[in-house]
Amino acid sequence: MKARLLAAALALLCAPFAIAAEEENPYKKTKIGDYASYKMTTKVAGLNIEGTVKQIVTAKDDKEVTIKTEGKVNGMDIPAQEQKIDLTKPFDPTKAGNLPAGTEVKVEKLKDGTEKVKVGGKEYETKWETYKMNMKAMGMEFEANMKVWQTKELNIPMVKMEMTADVMGNKMEVAMELTETGNEAPKKEDKEKPKEVKKDK
Repeated sequence: MKARLLAAALALLCAPFAIAAEEENPYKKTKIGDYASYKMTTKVAGLNIEGTVKQIVTAKDDKEVTIKTEGKVNGMDIPAQEQKIDLTKPFDPTKAGNLPAGTEVKVEKLKDGTEKVKVGGKEYETKWETYKMNMKAMGMEFEANMKVWQTKELNIPMVKMEMTADVMGNKMEVAMELTETGNEAPKKEDKEKPKEVKKDK
């Protein structure tokens, strides 16, 4: 049972979130190699679980960007997921993520506002949004309330997320907070240099 609850939490979390659909797609300015790492804490069914989540841009062209999400929970790898985002349309956070087949999800935006948030040793000007989610997945039904803080200062915009959910009578609390961001694409000088050919004497 606890394994299924945790799987449900990960299904929700392993998805890019971004500023609401009425604004320009925030992933347009990403570059291959851009990444954001988060610390994650999950409390559910008497468990207090620590983990990490990393989102990285693995491919991009004028029309589409691919975000790979990977991580660890209690030292164990989370199965990596890839999400393709259409850059020709405004980003819709309610359609993010690769949810299990047959999943039904309804998302309603509730409120939004602005706030200065300090994470990863740096302060960001953020926009926050709150959502109510109803989801049927893996034979379970649950509803969740989620708050997401995002900034236009970063290519991967999410800096913080908090979620509370009721899953089969169990209360679940999840929090994610940015710890590191940057670009890890190989630099030109890091690429393998041509091997020298030794001439025979």
